[in-house]
Amino acid sequence: MTDPSAPTPDPTEHDLELTVSALKDGPAALGIQGALVEIRRWQERLDGTDAPALEEIGAALAELRGEVESDAPDDAVITDLMRRLSTMTLTAAADQPAGNLRSRLEELGHLLGEGAAENG
Repeated sequence: MTDPSAPTPDPTEHDLELTVSALKDGPAALGIQGALVEIRRWQERLDGTDAPALEEIGAALAELRGEVESDAPDDAVITDLMRRLSTMTLTAAADQPAGNLRSRLEELGHLLGEGAAENG
């Protein structure tokens, strides 16, 4: 039985935790299908947002999804998109107050940057 006085978990933090866990071994270990699951999850979460920074992340995710789903994905394009997403995520983290959400965003931003370095 759950404690009714316990705080409701933040779905964004939960999704960030899932994505961070998925990327811990690098994007190559995630594979195309796993990457698409993560990209779709974030596209759905960001869909309809009116925050310009989040719209920009959503647009980059759409580009990444298109490249990953293409018949001949271009590693250089994927690397560039991952670097851009890393920078955008770290910028979004800097706008958050100290806490779990900020920490998860920072971790995700660093993992995306490391993944881009591995890919490039």
